[in-house]
Amino acid sequence: MSNLPNGIVCTAEEYAQSKATGDDPYPTLTCLTRLDTVGVTLTVEAGAISLAAILLVFILISRNVYRHWTRVPWDKWRLLAEPMDIFMLSLLCSDVLQAVGAFLNFKWVTEGKVYSGPYCTAQGAIQQLGETGVAMATFVISVHTFIAVMWRRGTHSRLAAFIVVGFIWLYVILFVGLGVGLHKSKDDMYDTPTPYWCWIGGQFKAERIAGEYFWLWLALFTSVIVYVPLYFWSQGRLTVDPSCWWRFRWHRPVDLQDSDGRKRRAMAMLAYPLIYSVLVLPLTIVRWINFGLEAHGAEVPSALSFVVIILFGLSGFANVFLLLATRPRLLLFSKPDVVVDAEGRAPSPSSLRPVPLKSSFGDVSSQAPMQLGRLNDDMGWNLPSGRMSVASSYVSTEDTK
Repeated sequence: MSNLPNGIVCTAEEYAQSKATGDDPYPTLTCLTRLDTVGVTLTVEAGAISLAAILLVFILISRNVYRHWTRVPWDKWRLLAEPMDIFMLSLLCSDVLQAVGAFLNFKWVTEGKVYSGPYCTAQGAIQQLGETGVAMATFVISVHTFIAVMWRRGTHSRLAAFIVVGFIWLYVILFVGLGVGLHKSKDDMYDTPTPYWCWIGGQFKAERIAGEYFWLWLALFTSVIVYVPLYFWSQGRLTVDPSCWWRFRWHRPVDLQDSDGRKRRAMAMLAYPLIYSVLVLPLTIVRWINFGLEAHGAEVPSALSFVVIILFGLSGFANVFLLLATRPRLLLFSKPDVVVDAEGRAPSPSSLRPVPLKSSFGDVSSQAPMQLGRLNDDMGWNLPSGRMSVASSYVSTEDTK
């Protein structure tokens, strides 16, 4: 025991078993050092913070439902009135699973070691369900936001939104269920220590890619791609032909007036993909490096792994903060005593201003002063068929006061 590293509570036999070898590059036991225990404890705290924030927002949503139910005729409101409501609820549910998966690390902290078994399998499954679900929901939100802002095509179908969300949950449940069900022998466990918590074992590289990595990278890549044109649109450098969605035009930088705060609201639309990029990019880099090291019995420094996982573990808290700060019209967070339309969505102040449907596409000189990039939506432009569109959920909290 005296030869064991500082803080190790494993026996000498367990410690020897935890070391990777050429014959066994993926050990099913990890003995935590004192520094490892501190790092894992911080991941538990990050998960607890996210979980508490998400539970709080679910309590607020329940309050919103009760207030609308008691103050507004039942046929005049819906909890899931727009596709973005549906996508956001799915994102929050996935955030719950991801936070729970991180919180389950408390067992390894108390025991000082991580080992395969039913608890390890449960944690790995929950983590994969949550992390993949968050990535897929973020990808959908990014694409939906881009289409709603640029083209306003096919962004109001609740049925399509339910189908998309149904596919997300069917995919992750089947993938995780089949992985766990087909690999449950002692020498072929699907979820094993990796090494400070449980996740997909290192020998299942294809499953790691298809079951999570691909979606993390797709969501990250899409977030960046979506950010660029929306940023230039918010700067007034990009316009979209309202009659031909595939036609874009670029302009030279012009001093813009933003008296109604549309530039700020436009940037708020990008908050979710931007924050996701900040939280996920370090994680993907570290995991990609570790991807090749595991097969040789090596790994990235533990401190680096802990930093990126702690940051990633706060994504639930970040999503809740952004929901409350930038999208107050989602999930019935608008005031129930205002006039509501048939879709259960309160009209925004900008939608009350009549604006011509047609614009001189690309004619910068005709705009005096030049407005922000053309938004085929209701934020100061036209309100399609009396319905509120997705952009109404992106107004600031000041607009609801």
